[in-house]
Amino acid sequence: MQASILLGCAALLAGCGASSAPTPVVATPTVAVTSEELVGKWGLASYREETDKVRTEVAAKAACSNPYVIGKGAQGGVTMHLADQATPQEVYLKTASDGGVYIGPQGKPGERADRQILSYDKGVLVTRWVDPGVAKRYGTMMFVRCATA
Repeated sequence: MQASILLGCAALLAGCGASSAPTPVVATPTVAVTSEELVGKWGLASYREETDKVRTEVAAKAACSNPYVIGKGAQGGVTMHLADQATPQEVYLKTASDGGVYIGPQGKPGERADRQILSYDKGVLVTRWVDPGVAKRYGTMMFVRCATA
């Protein structure tokens, strides 16, 4: 009986030092970009097939004659259009627990109104809308930074 009491006490004591809260896992963002890097003039084009990516980048550069403007937001975000909206609104960079990076209204990353940043490198930003219907209509969107004059 004393042995069973000692074993029970030992088991209880072993758990005393353990934390009941799991250690959070912080994922590294899959894309490194800041709001400040997004502000400016961009050529914009889209594609549906990966084989069209190079052609789309050329088309996006040509679109700098009528650039898409990403403005600086009042609350630390940037101003961009949401799908099917005529007026830009402030949106924010959001990182999901898996490291995915999104641009969208305040809230959780990866919501239907967001666009996921697929890549950002050397002034080329590639995004896709999270909402499948919107993604089907707009395709994969490529923004190419316009040269400053």
